[in-house]
Amino acid sequence: MAEVTLGIGTSHSPMLSTPHEAFDRLGELDRGRLPEFAAKARENASWITRELTPEVTRARHEATQAAIQELRGLLAKEAPDALVVVGDDQDEWFSADNQPALCIYWGETVENLPPPLDRVLPLRRLSYWGFYGDGTNRSFPVDAALGRHLVETLTREHDFDVAHVRVQPKHSPFGHAWNFVHQRLMGERIVPIVPVMLNTYYPPNQPTPRRCYQLGRAIRQAVEAWPSRKRVGIVASGGLSHFFVDEELDRHVLQLLTKKDGDALAALPAAKLESGNSEIRNWITAAGALEHLQMQLVDYVPSYRSEAGSGVGMAFAAWQ
Repeated sequence: MAEVTLGIGTSHSPMLSTPHEAFDRLGELDRGRLPEFAAKARENASWITRELTPEVTRARHEATQAAIQELRGLLAKEAPDALVVVGDDQDEWFSADNQPALCIYWGETVENLPPPLDRVLPLRRLSYWGFYGDGTNRSFPVDAALGRHLVETLTREHDFDVAHVRVQPKHSPFGHAWNFVHQRLMGERIVPIVPVMLNTYYPPNQPTPRRCYQLGRAIRQAVEAWPSRKRVGIVASGGLSHFFVDEELDRHVLQLLTKKDGDALAALPAAKLESGNSEIRNWITAAGALEHLQMQLVDYVPSYRSEAGSGVGMAFAAWQ
């Protein structure tokens, strides 16, 4: 039977693929698009300036790059046969017209198809190549057999209503949550993946934290019931807090992950997991699948980019 042998959690923010010199540009974009910006700036005035000095922001950027390299090295060393990558689609394959709470893709391959630049959010445009490489199309392998097994087993044995996709939507880019794993964690050693797509962002059908943890447990049980000798890794792609950094929330979540406190993770208030914070659901799902392993925090880097405290709580972790 197959077994889950490795877990990875990684932020996938555009800031990770944007040169430090462009961070001021990211802050400028926030000033124009975040309605809470002025109020947050007034609220943070007593302490935020020290977080925005070039010395601090550069050191934190370098720390995030080092953390990615550490996870990349771990993935290469452990060399799993397949990766189940939990992420969230953001108007890449789905839209308000069709937004499943849970979907699994199990086609044979997926195309690294960069979107037209007029469809890319300005924040992501600055780090375009971090998600899509050099812009050339590339076909990546999917473990279709494992994908189908997960769809069938989660539905029949664990009472999940799983949407599934067998053919990549025409002219649609593969989600940034999964492309980031290909571009920044895998490099040239490509591991077949199974994309698990959670609707973390868009009401009204976001899975609750409890359901996410249950899903993770069910994924591990399904993998272990798969008649294969493959070693499978689980990846949580995204998070933690954004678009405004919430260090208190981030550190609380990371503490619960380290303690393997599934009940507390499942009880996190959904109101805290809205907007960018919602990608914490991907980590909760991974934690459910990896509760038999111990999480080690590689680094947590609160990465601010404006006087309003906008930015991302960057987190990087491994379960072994």
